[in-house]
Amino acid sequence: MDSVFGIILKVHSDVLGDTAATPLLGKTMLDWVRLSLGDAPTVAVDCLGDVTLPVLVRPYVDASKKYTVVLYSDTPLISKKTVVDAVAVLENGNLNVVKMTRGYVFRTGFLLSCERLYTDNTYYFTEEDFLTADSPHNLALISDVMRTRILRYHCERGVRFTDLGTTLVEGDVVIAPGVEIGPQNILKGQTVLRAGVKLPYANVIEDGLIGEGAEINSSRIYRSYIGERTKVGPFAYIRPDSIIGPDCRIGDFVEIKKSIVGAGCKISHLSYVGDCEMGDACNIGCGVVFVNYDGKDKFRTKVGNRVFVGSNSNIIAPVVLEDGAFVAAGSTLTSDVPGGALAIARARQINKPDWQGNKFAPKEQQ
Repeated sequence: MDSVFGIILKVHSDVLGDTAATPLLGKTMLDWVRLSLGDAPTVAVDCLGDVTLPVLVRPYVDASKKYTVVLYSDTPLISKKTVVDAVAVLENGNLNVVKMTRGYVFRTGFLLSCERLYTDNTYYFTEEDFLTADSPHNLALISDVMRTRILRYHCERGVRFTDLGTTLVEGDVVIAPGVEIGPQNILKGQTVLRAGVKLPYANVIEDGLIGEGAEINSSRIYRSYIGERTKVGPFAYIRPDSIIGPDCRIGDFVEIKKSIVGAGCKISHLSYVGDCEMGDACNIGCGVVFVNYDGKDKFRTKVGNRVFVGSNSNIIAPVVLEDGAFVAAGSTLTSDVPGGALAIARARQINKPDWQGNKFAPKEQQ
């Protein structure tokens, strides 16, 4: 493809608008068409019709290239193989132009000298490549074909899918060989799955970096890092700019926002960790809330190593829990806890056995 120059005509649809900018599985349609030209330089211009196409594209042609390929932004399924095959037909047939179902291959010298196209002879290649995004229905068909192609690409490189029909992987996702992906997983953006990752069921991961051997189940992860061998879910929500260390356990209905969680930490269920820097080997009990917002400003909490926070505690930032601190269940903290100290911050329990207002007590006790 070194001797090829590419021109992509940007098509405007009455229904879809600018097809060049229309998103399709993580890229624009224009991006997908450019990929079909490999390393060949490209330029994109607005389309004004085929008959006067030579005049339209002439100002953009690279005269140093032997061939010029003209493609359209509304055919994002066009493949490099089809472009190579069309160039071969041109060369082997000693032709000046090959008209494909949608698109052309020219000898550049001919393109620079002709004024109009008169060829009616169309050469047919892989016709799936020329499915045109000229309606919402066709766009949906194109999306399904592209989804299948992406999954096939990863299968051929050793990724193990258990349900291709319910799995969606966008074009820029990187998956290591041997990764296991179950049904209803959606992988988007710049997501990277390293070796040994398991996604059993129903995750949405966008711009996530998932470390070796991690397991994510029925959870949502956005622009965050999950460390090696860490287990997340089910039903966890990792919000952007979070870093979860190795060998952690992030359990069901845990939400983590813009926080750093050190190695070996356990946040097993029903907790919110917002704007926190947490050390290693911490244990956060059920129902713990790191209170990061006072209605006006956000504040951060710093937690040392080997800190234990008992269930149903509120940690009201900004506070520091130093190494080895222990927070009793049900506490509401508003100040720092020294290293190794036990913090108890809750009202004293008072029992009133002679209370007369208890409607559930037997009548003989009233």
